[in-house]
Amino acid sequence: MNIVVVEDNDDLRDALVELLQEQGHRVTGLSCAEDLSDEGSQTAIDLLVVDLNLPDEDGLSLARRMRRVQPSLRILMMTSRHTVADKVQGYGSGADIYLTKPMNQEEFSAAVQALGRQLHPVPDHDADGPVLRVQMESLQASGPNGHVVLNAGEAALLCGLARAPGQRLAHWQLLALIDPSQGDVSQSKLAVRMTRLRHKLVELGLPEPALQVIRGEGYRLCLTTELL
Repeated sequence: MNIVVVEDNDDLRDALVELLQEQGHRVTGLSCAEDLSDEGSQTAIDLLVVDLNLPDEDGLSLARRMRRVQPSLRILMMTSRHTVADKVQGYGSGADIYLTKPMNQEEFSAAVQALGRQLHPVPDHDADGPVLRVQMESLQASGPNGHVVLNAGEAALLCGLARAPGQRLAHWQLLALIDPSQGDVSQSKLAVRMTRLRHKLVELGLPEPALQVIRGEGYRLCLTTELL
């Protein structure tokens, strides 16, 4: 998974980053929520590990903000706040798992693995029909007719759609994947991008409609998809 750890305690952050890297994940460690703005705009995040007591924007606010941009994001909150009211507030702000400090390393690793299984279930290779495979690091998509090169925006769109419930996202969510500020991309430009992406999927030999327009709402990815 692509994991971002936001923790202002340098020793704990370094320890978590090292642990997750040893387990084979791609991990970025950040000391404050403010640093996530630029980081989050570059690539889709699978898992956000966040402390609640941060020096600028607190972890609850960060979780709500990131959940709006990436609805399928998994969020693991870690904090010394341990009352029932604290936990209810955490889950209400978007936490999938809420762990209290001091954390047990085995429990933390088990929680990460559980969230990973939710994001990347074992593909059913016996399923009928062609499969779209997206290589996020090399920015390539492959299908029955070979592979095509994607730009960063196209990869982000496919990744976001593949992870979303029902593989569908609203216009504003798709715009946020391309430009989190939503200041430079209009719906008309989004439509152009989606048309170009649809042509690439057809070029791969994938069946139509690969991308379905949901009138007045957004788009749906109509393919079995594997993110690699």
